[in-house]
Amino acid sequence: MGSTGRLGPALAPRDPMLRRAADVAGGYRTDAVTLHGEDIYRLNCRGCHQESGQGAPPEINSVINPVRATSLPMVMEKMKARGLEVSAHDAAEMARQANDALLKRLHEGGENMPAFPQLSDPEVRALVAYLKQLAEVTGAAREQASLKASPVHIGEQIVKSTCHTCHGAMGTNPDAQQLLEGSIPPLSTLTTRVSRAEMIRKVTQGAPIAMGDPALPYRGRMPVFYYLTPEEVADVYLYLTLYPPGQNATEVAEAYTLAMSAGGTTDSQVDPPPTAGHTMSTADLQAQNDDDGIMAILSLSVAALLAFLLLAFGVWLSVREMKKLSGVEVTDGVKAEPVPAAAIPANASAA
Repeated sequence: MGSTGRLGPALAPRDPMLRRAADVAGGYRTDAVTLHGEDIYRLNCRGCHQESGQGAPPEINSVINPVRATSLPMVMEKMKARGLEVSAHDAAEMARQANDALLKRLHEGGENMPAFPQLSDPEVRALVAYLKQLAEVTGAAREQASLKASPVHIGEQIVKSTCHTCHGAMGTNPDAQQLLEGSIPPLSTLTTRVSRAEMIRKVTQGAPIAMGDPALPYRGRMPVFYYLTPEEVADVYLYLTLYPPGQNATEVAEAYTLAMSAGGTTDSQVDPPPTAGHTMSTADLQAQNDDDGIMAILSLSVAALLAFLLLAFGVWLSVREMKKLSGVEVTDGVKAEPVPAAAIPANASAA
C-alpha cells in the first residue's frame, strides 16, 4: 500500500520529491518533527487500544498485562500473589520470553492485529518504552526517548495503522447508495473525493456525508479522531498524495529511492510517484490486469509449444537410434532391409 514502509534516505535539498512535497503540503509542515514514544503510540495504537492501553475487551485486548509480563519485579510480584514460588532466574526467563513475544507481535502482528513494518527499530524501542510507562513498570521513565520523523512518515504511520483498519487500499469509489449500504471508500480515492481541508475537518471534528438515493446528509459511520492534530491529518493527505495506493506505487517508490541514493538524479531522469490526480482508475486497472493476463497466457502457450516440440524431437531421435541398433537403417525416410549374407559375393571387400 503506497510506499514499502521505509521511505528511503533523507531527501537532499535539491531533490525534486522534496520540492514536490512542499507544493503538495499547501503551507503545512514539510520539515522533520520530533516524536516521542507517546506520539508513536498515539499515531499507531490508540485508535484500537484507547488512551489507557486497556483496549475494548473482548474484541480488543489490553496491552497492559503483556507489557507488565516483561518486567522481572512484576513477574515476581504476580507469582507471589498467586502463592507460587519462583526463582529469580526462572522469573527472568519468563520476562525475557514475554519481551520477545511482545516484539514479535509488534513486528509480525497477530490474529486480529496488524504488523507495523512502517516502524523502524528505534521507533519500536521508543514505543515499547512508552508502553512500559503506560503499564507503570518501574524505571520506565528513564527509558523514554525522542527521535525525528518526516511529515510523510507521520502520515504513513497513521494511514497504515489507523486508516487502514477500516479503509482498504484499493477498490471502487462507492456512490451515495453504496455508502448508505455500508461501503467504505478505499484509500486510493480519498484525495480525489475530498480536499485537504475537508479531510482535516472530517477526521478531527466530523462532517456530514451524502448517502442514499436520493442523496441526503448523514452523520456517517466514521469516528472522530480528536487526538490527531490538523497538521497530522495534513500529513496523511500528503502521504496519500505522494504515495497513492496503486498497482505500481511500490515499484515507483522503490525505483525513485534507488535512483536518489545512486547520486542526485534530476527531475528529467526519474519521474516521481504519481499525484492523486493521476491515480489509476478502476477501468484502467482492469484494462491493465486484462493485458497482463493475456500476456501471461501467451507466454505459457509458447512455453508449452516449445516443450512439446522438444519432447517430440526426443521421441523421434530415440526411435531412430533403436532402429539402427536393431539393424534397420533409415535413409531419407525409406527403410533399407539388411542384405542376407548369402547374397554377398565371396570376393567382396571386407571393408
